[in-house]
Amino acid sequence: MLEFLKLGFWRRKSQDPSGRPLGEQLPFKPKLGLALCCGGARALAHVGVLEVLENEGIEVHAIAGSSMGAYIGALWAAGYSGVQLGELAAEMNDSRQMWKLADPLFPPLKGLFRGEKAKRHLARSLGDLKFEDLERKLLVVTFDLDTAQRLVMQKGRIIDAVHASCAMPGIVAPVHIGTHRCSDGGVVDPVPVGALRRFGNVDRIIAVSTLPSLAEVESGMCRLERDETLSLWRRGLATMSRHTNPLAAGNIGDTFRKSIRAAQIRIAADACTRADLCLHPPYVPARWHEYERFEQFIEAGRQVALAHLDQIRALTEITAHPPSRPDESDPDDMVVGECVA
Repeated sequence: MLEFLKLGFWRRKSQDPSGRPLGEQLPFKPKLGLALCCGGARALAHVGVLEVLENEGIEVHAIAGSSMGAYIGALWAAGYSGVQLGELAAEMNDSRQMWKLADPLFPPLKGLFRGEKAKRHLARSLGDLKFEDLERKLLVVTFDLDTAQRLVMQKGRIIDAVHASCAMPGIVAPVHIGTHRCSDGGVVDPVPVGALRRFGNVDRIIAVSTLPSLAEVESGMCRLERDETLSLWRRGLATMSRHTNPLAAGNIGDTFRKSIRAAQIRIAADACTRADLCLHPPYVPARWHEYERFEQFIEAGRQVALAHLDQIRALTEITAHPPSRPDESDPDDMVVGECVA
């Protein structure tokens, strides 16, 4: 009897409840996160990437986005499929639809537009859905204008956070969330790899960037003018608008936006080096509001995801040991100021 009890004791100490020897590693499936960049209409490439991931059955544990990346990421996290996102993009296939969302501020002291109509448009799809209601983790990046802190939103109403993340400085008035006066998350963190690494509880990160790469900048891609492809009539209208429209090429809004983009390109390039994989569709010269080209941008995302499908699958392969994660206290994850959840 004593020998029998000793044997039972030994088994309890050397085996887990399933009978597997203690110390034996269970198969580990890495958790995958997506960091979606800003970029206006070109960011619709995210939709093509998401379509491919869905079709291939690749599970995404968490998603982080800035500006347009936050807009698309929020809808996808809420349950909209890639196909449905494409249908929503098709609703904006005419520039007149964009202007229906314009709500000018008079006088335009805090911005040219309030952004409330665009928020209500998003509310048609998301309603009062909260971060806490989601099955998939969502992180929306914005920043506090008064403290320069990057804010990683993961609580409260999603439409409030996305509204703040899309509030382009000088164009859309700042958005107040609690005590924070917020503006476009793409200014401080255009490709939120660090935010996802710090708050997403993921093992592998795919960054999707539609901003021009440094190589594309050096090649002169950003010097290409879309005006050359416009009809004579539309070029004439563009020339006339330069005398009245502050957002027209060469005017204050255009200068401000391009200055921010120059900084974004370099921040994004650094962030992409810290992802496990960066999907970067070839840069296409386009205005930020050219949503009528949605099919072209979505297809670009689809093609770059398909081209890297083997690498994407490799990131999700089951392993014997959990992959190592970078130290979350690494200052490279901070980007600007403190991360505020």
